[in-house]
Amino acid sequence: MMRMLEAGGISALTDDVRKADAYNPYGYFEFEPVKRLAKDAEWVGDARGKAVKIIYPLLQYLPDEIEYRVLFMERDLKEMFASQRAMLLARGDEAAGQDEERVLPILRKEAAAIKEWLAHRPNMRTIYVPYGELIQDPAGWSSKVAHFLGDALDEAAMAAAVDPSLRHDWRLQSEF
Repeated sequence: MMRMLEAGGISALTDDVRKADAYNPYGYFEFEPVKRLAKDAEWVGDARGKAVKIIYPLLQYLPDEIEYRVLFMERDLKEMFASQRAMLLARGDEAAGQDEERVLPILRKEAAAIKEWLAHRPNMRTIYVPYGELIQDPAGWSSKVAHFLGDALDEAAMAAAVDPSLRHDWRLQSEF
């Protein structure tokens, strides 16, 4: 999504600390201060008009006095877990050994709680974007996202930024 937004004409707030790799050849589009959002939100006002990648548990720390448009990416949690595990295994990170059957219910509960919270935030308009549908219909979702954002975005460029070859079924990898 971040790549789509940039292609469409919205600058991404990123610091390029986490470099592109085999798992994300176009980069991660991350901004390190986001990780400290619970303790420091000073930078948020300066991010107006830009796309900022924020993991859903941190949304609750965004300042209330600012209006937001949230593109909530929904991905199959089993697929996401397997993808994360593959990256962690490649780095030799012991977190790769987490029990999927224990972790997935926790993630589902957290996501449901944040969605419920978002539904009651008058300063946060939200659109839910199913990752699988986006990959299958990038033109359709580019149009929906452009309409939601209300900006004159280049929908064709947004759709062209989607690379379906990057979607892997990590559950089929031999390490699992």
